[in-house]
Amino acid sequence: MDAATLEAPAVGHSRTPHLADADGEFISGEGVVVDVLGSHPAGVRTTREQLTALLNAELGRLDPLTGQILNMDVAGMANMLLRDALREHASDIHLDPLEDGLQIRFRIDGVLHDAAQLTREEGQRLIRHFKALGGLDPVASFRPEDTRLTYVLDERELDVRLACVPCMGGQKLTIRMLERSRVAAQISELGMGELYLQRIRQWLTHMSGMFLVTGPTGSGKTTTLYALLHEMKLLDRSIVTIEDPVEYQIDGITQMQVDNERGLTFAEGLKAMLRLDPDFLLVGEIRDPVSARTAVEAAVTGRVLMSTLHSRDPIGTVTALRQWGMDDHEIASALEVVVSQRLVRRLCPHCRRPAAPRKDLECWAASLGWSLPERVWRPVGCNACRNIGYRGRTGIFEIWYLDEEDRDLILSHAHESTLRRRLKNRPGGVLFADGLARLESGETSLEELRVALGDCARLYKEASLSHGANRGDDGTPAQAEATA
Repeated sequence: MDAATLEAPAVGHSRTPHLADADGEFISGEGVVVDVLGSHPAGVRTTREQLTALLNAELGRLDPLTGQILNMDVAGMANMLLRDALREHASDIHLDPLEDGLQIRFRIDGVLHDAAQLTREEGQRLIRHFKALGGLDPVASFRPEDTRLTYVLDERELDVRLACVPCMGGQKLTIRMLERSRVAAQISELGMGELYLQRIRQWLTHMSGMFLVTGPTGSGKTTTLYALLHEMKLLDRSIVTIEDPVEYQIDGITQMQVDNERGLTFAEGLKAMLRLDPDFLLVGEIRDPVSARTAVEAAVTGRVLMSTLHSRDPIGTVTALRQWGMDDHEIASALEVVVSQRLVRRLCPHCRRPAAPRKDLECWAASLGWSLPERVWRPVGCNACRNIGYRGRTGIFEIWYLDEEDRDLILSHAHESTLRRRLKNRPGGVLFADGLARLESGETSLEELRVALGDCARLYKEASLSHGANRGDDGTPAQAEATA
């Protein structure tokens, strides 16, 4: 069937998976019925993703009576599934059990899209195939399982992580695909502005202390650290990491995998790393008082340490370290650079349209003390972006490069709001300011900016309002607040 002659799909359910041709054009099979989703928050009508080539032709033929695939090649189906996910730049594949089948979904640019529906038998065979490839028992298990493997597809090497859990309707399998060629090899590929790039390069010229990256799960923190590792491996230095999990293996860098069952935690791994005579250390995450203490002690002894930490903004790292028992003089001595980041979807350049900001979003920005440009851009949807309106993601950043006055404020136990006011007035601004610049240039939409930032931009308004209100009766700074 010629893809160009296809009519708009009707609402319903597909009996078999339907893929697209090698050029990425959508193709429909016999009796395909695809659900049409309603408008997403950005107002774009999206259709369920269809996988990329007719399984009828590739994997077997349909029984004319039952509509089921005969002689299905499950290995071929797995290859087609991964190939299509790569073409659509999906980061994860979800195989979700249904009452009478299995739903396949792709996570594209952080959003899940329905892809296809298999029968229960086909879905079970596909899950068993992937588990066997990963060295897991293909028989359904009553406990969670996970593994990783290297998968070669069309001469491309993929690092694949599998996670399988038992559910009420059967097994749920999630496949995360990590393609090494997609990892940012340079910090210039992260999407930072020139001023922020200069600050990072300034630190790289005379590295010292702690370099922390903060943000919620899925905000690209690990990608930023890996970009730094790629820059640093060019130096004649010893680099050792402890990660959970090791996302990508990098030649020339010693990487350790956390194994809690055998006692190799972040804290224990970091202690072991210090005995390896390293120049640079990377800890996947500082998550408890023990790992925080070990990391700070490593940094103050002259080693360079990079890690991630969950905090709403850069200033929140000071409060987090204080809550974990670090003294102000230790924080001031160890901390050098803190990067806070979020990911926003990029508007498709082929179909984006200028528009006035929505009233509710104008009110949201005004409540934070920010004014919006008169013209913003909105998603529309076209063939180039699969009718989603977005294609790819970019980061928005806020970088705190500590100077002597910052350290003096920390030593005097300054309140978060005091530190935030000072950071807000520096060149480069804060997360919201960087987001507004992307908004005005047409890189992203106001809806995306609101989803990515949430209420973290409100912290700086609160800091301004609390000016002068954070001192005790004796005029000394009050106790720092805890980070939510």
